[in-house]
Amino acid sequence: MTQKYKKHTIDILFVITLFCVFAVSIVMLTGTGAAVYEKIVSNMDSNYNSRTAGTYLFNKLHRSDNSGNISLGEYCGSEAVILMEEIDNINYCTYIYYYDNRLMEMFTRFGQEIDPSFGTEIMELKEYEVSQISDTLFLFKFTTMEGERSSLYVHTRTARDN
Repeated sequence: MTQKYKKHTIDILFVITLFCVFAVSIVMLTGTGAAVYEKIVSNMDSNYNSRTAGTYLFNKLHRSDNSGNISLGEYCGSEAVILMEEIDNINYCTYIYYYDNRLMEMFTRFGQEIDPSFGTEIMELKEYEVSQISDTLFLFKFTTMEGERSSLYVHTRTARDN
């Protein structure tokens, strides 16, 4: 009779041990999966932000690309892309500039200076730099808040009349 009792105890211990092994495996697998998912989402966010800034700049410049209406200048102490346009014989401009770790846009009458904090925030960036390589080629360099660095060359069809 004691032999039968020991056999049942070993069976129960085997089942409990097997259950514990499965439970620990499931917890470890879930933790690993969560970490992988978090990394994928972080990479997707970083890529999205980088592409968003690049696409925004590219489309904004190409939309304004007529008769040399694109130039570089300064807006409230910050380097800015200036997109000129005439509406009802009044000159307006759109400034795309970097202010307080944000890429900003300001639409205003030409020559009118408005506080740069009133601009529309496009997105947060750690760093932003723009330069004009030639009359029709602009280089944008920026770093997203996640630390991803990107460069974008934008070629326009028309040059600014000087």
